Amino acid sequence: MIETPPWRQGYDALERQVAPRVERLVRSEPFAVAVGVMARLQRGVEAESSRFTRRVLHRLNLPAGTDVSRILNELGQLRRQVTGLTTELEDTRAELATATARDREPASKGSGRGSRTRAR
Repeated sequence: MIETPPWRQGYDALERQVAPRVERLVRSEPFAVAVGVMARLQRGVEAESSRFTRRVLHRLNLPAGTDVSRILNELGQLRRQVTGLTTELEDTRAELATATARDREPASKGSGRGSRTRAR
């Protein structure tokens, strides 16, 4: 059997002493409250930092991330509108071509126009 290295024996002994205390701490209500407060604080700091950065970029006449996102959304909407209009235009052109071709077709022989009057 392989003997456990001394560093591992020291680690295991320390873990046996510390682990139960850490477990009790992380399962306690004050710890949960502290984690919640820290998460709320972090969101607030990130929001304020984002606002500050946006203001600085705008003062330097540079776009902020929110500006770029808004423009990308508008570009996507425009692309969808252009695609829809292109499809509509192609459909209208096809209908017009069909109607024009129908109008240019010669009259059928049984219509009574043209062929009888010329034969006389």
